[in-house]
Amino acid sequence: MGLPREWEWLRDMPDEWEAPLDIQKPTPYPEVNISIRLLSCEYLDFETRAAVGRFVSAEAEYDIWYLGNVKSAGWEMVKSAHLREIPMEQTRLVYEAWRVFEEIDYTRDPRDVVRERRRMALAGLQAALQEAVDSFHRARRENSPGH
Repeated sequence: MGLPREWEWLRDMPDEWEAPLDIQKPTPYPEVNISIRLLSCEYLDFETRAAVGRFVSAEAEYDIWYLGNVKSAGWEMVKSAHLREIPMEQTRLVYEAWRVFEEIDYTRDPRDVVRERRRMALAGLQAALQEAVDSFHRARRENSPGH
């Protein structure tokens, strides 16, 4: 038995990313948990910590915006579902950049190689955090009433 016609759009939705176990706690929110993991790292510089703060803030503002608009904006179910997935998509990208950074600690490379790899991975992490912030802002701007 297939999906009812009005629900067939679900077939076109990308598979939902399930947060890995290491960011399912201590809170029920993966985006908060990845931020806690990041801020607990002794190798993060001030710029990256600031980027984590912007990520947490932009994601929370996005959730406030989404919940405040989902019923009144008149979005179709497809659009509402796509917009609801943005936080997990962005959390996944930040998590993937974090894993690249985190994996460097498990290599046996010389210190100067580790330092350079860590610098490059940190730049990638900062870029992922900024892209997430930009995505939250862009989605709000493009989907707000009057746009």
